[in-house]
Amino acid sequence: MYQVLLIMLILMGLGVVLQIIKIFPLGTAPLLNKFVLYISFPCLVFRSLQPANIETAYWKIPPFAFFIITSIFLLAYSWGKYGLKFSPSSSASFAMGAAFGNTAFLGYPFVIALLGEKALPPAIFFDQMGNFLVVYTVGVTFCVYSKFQKFSFSSFKEIFKLPPFLAFFVALILNQIPIPTLIIDTINRLADTTVPIIMIAIGLSLSIKQVSRRFVPILYATFIKLILLPIIFLMLTRFIHFESVIQQVMVIQSATPTLMSSFALASLYMLDTELCSSIIFTTTVLSFVTLPLWNFILHYF
Repeated sequence: MYQVLLIMLILMGLGVVLQIIKIFPLGTAPLLNKFVLYISFPCLVFRSLQPANIETAYWKIPPFAFFIITSIFLLAYSWGKYGLKFSPSSSASFAMGAAFGNTAFLGYPFVIALLGEKALPPAIFFDQMGNFLVVYTVGVTFCVYSKFQKFSFSSFKEIFKLPPFLAFFVALILNQIPIPTLIIDTINRLADTTVPIIMIAIGLSLSIKQVSRRFVPILYATFIKLILLPIIFLMLTRFIHFESVIQQVMVIQSATPTLMSSFALASLYMLDTELCSSIIFTTTVLSFVTLPLWNFILHYF
């Protein structure tokens, strides 16, 4: 888990260096984000879910996760807009930073390290049908609203046009159906580019001045994402009596730092990318402390 976090920080650092020495022209980060959103990330979604063994008990996870993450997103958006007096674009970036977790890139390896391979399928269900379903329904709707200043039918059409959302349904339809090796290998190679490209894009967009200037809202979003959200999942999963493994998976997944693809959405819909990248950077750094803490809590309380 620490190795994965270190790799992410090194890649972000590489992006910062590239930004300083100006080796790439302005506008490189948005182009990298589009590649991730339209090509590499859909491949990662498909690769994660298509071969998974789907058990009946896993279908209890999505509505539970969807409801909690959506509630946190809406509360964070409202707090940003009315409490912190943010613009709609900054409110949407703040809410994504507070609610959407890095449940694939960090969640999967951490779940496997703690609970073994048997815990990966429920982690995928939390990731794809909980976290990412909120991202590509509620999240995209608010991104479109923040860009055009209105809710309309086009907001919902945007959801169904996004390749990661389409890849999710294709993976369900083709679940465990044999696929030619050449196609799978191509998908795997493209999926493997997702993390390095998005982390370098974040580094290219990261502004240290923004982190210091907006330290308080970044700290608020970080607290919600790394502390409050997993507390809510821990309390409610014990109250509703989920199986032990599923409960542990949901708490771990909810405790992951901010979703990197939030930055891609913020860039695509012209939101507050500097605030978004700052929250991603801060939560990723601080998760070095908080993820082991949640591991300790799950084992001893």
